Amino acid sequence: MRSLSVFSPLPLRFVGARLISIGLVGSVCIPALSGSLAAWAAPLSAQQPAAARSGSRSEPVRGPGARAGWYSLIGAAAGGVMAMGFYAISDNGSRASGCKPLSCALPFLSVSGAVSGLFIARELDAGRRAHAPRTRARLNFGFSEASLLSAPTHIDGRDSLIAVVSDSGTQLVSASAAPKALRRRASGLTGLRQVVIVPLTGSLVIGSGTALWETSLASGPAARIGDGPVDALAASGDAVLSAVGRRLRLRRGMGATQRTDTLLLSGSVSALVYDETAHLWWAALDSTLVQIVADSTGLRTGMALDAPTGARAITTSAGWIAAALGDAGIIAWRRESLAGGVQRPVRVSQEPRFAYDLAFVGDALYVAGGVDGLYQLSLSPVPRVLGSSRQFPFATSVRAQGGVVWVGDRTRQSILRVTP
Repeated sequence: MRSLSVFSPLPLRFVGARLISIGLVGSVCIPALSGSLAAWAAPLSAQQPAAARSGSRSEPVRGPGARAGWYSLIGAAAGGVMAMGFYAISDNGSRASGCKPLSCALPFLSVSGAVSGLFIARELDAGRRAHAPRTRARLNFGFSEASLLSAPTHIDGRDSLIAVVSDSGTQLVSASAAPKALRRRASGLTGLRQVVIVPLTGSLVIGSGTALWETSLASGPAARIGDGPVDALAASGDAVLSAVGRRLRLRRGMGATQRTDTLLLSGSVSALVYDETAHLWWAALDSTLVQIVADSTGLRTGMALDAPTGARAITTSAGWIAAALGDAGIIAWRRESLAGGVQRPVRVSQEPRFAYDLAFVGDALYVAGGVDGLYQLSLSPVPRVLGSSRQFPFATSVRAQGGVVWVGDRTRQSILRVTP
């Protein structure tokens, strides 16, 4: 019978080269097969619908699980396939090297595949643990969205309008149950950072990397009203407070009664907010939150609250003042304790891993946690995380308006209206 071997008359170095080629193919195919399996076997529970049912719902979070045995088995099977391929093109293993397909190549490639699968499983489990919510409750919110030209970077809301800043400019959105993108404003401006709606003047004030701009909500060009890169911006009924480095600039009033006051602080300002309850402003410096009081004499500082680091965002409610501290978490002060002159802040750290922005809806605090999604916290009677939602893969902006939450997500070219 004619031999099936195609190697036996060839030199030993050629046989060795073919064995090395098979080994290389196995080393490529085994991880590829395991990687394909990883994509196919991703948990369905991690997939979120485009719009969930109205209201929030808590679910237990499933741990990533150890899939080492499963992936090792797949790797070993892939190695076995490589060995059987070697067997199919050989003369039953008669080689000068003495390495036969079933007694040598099969064990070698199967063990190599199992080890490859083990390492792949460990890497996948580490990735799942890194991106899994740290809280044990997963929240599913009902939400709707309005399409934008690019992902939002900053949000402000007043009455029936939401203003959004993105890389494509400023966009107005209707604050309705089915939000709809309306007109664009200040289209020619670049390097936009923040935006606020000034309701009594019917204007939109925009902070950029070079200046402060104002334009009508309806139509018309934008006017330059301040110089320098705007680091923080906030507004009340007819007033706009902006920060350029250490300098605060407050413009208030309309027409003939309009006035502008400035104040130089001890450090650079990273965030501003108007406190609707106390009728004053809060400014975040390197390690403090400072009250800014505006009266007939101008601007002056008031109470200072100690913080471990500078705040990225500040929000207030009837009972609390809270700040997002980035990777230092959340810090909050109860108003009634501040009235007595005693600072007793509460802290929530490591959940989320990075706090970008935050907003109150009643007593519930919503935090944009980047890759951790949207978090819901309770500060009373003790601070605790109620749950998190991964419906928003990279939430960086959040605003509360009319009892709903507006979320900006860097992975979506839309603004999301979330129903708590």
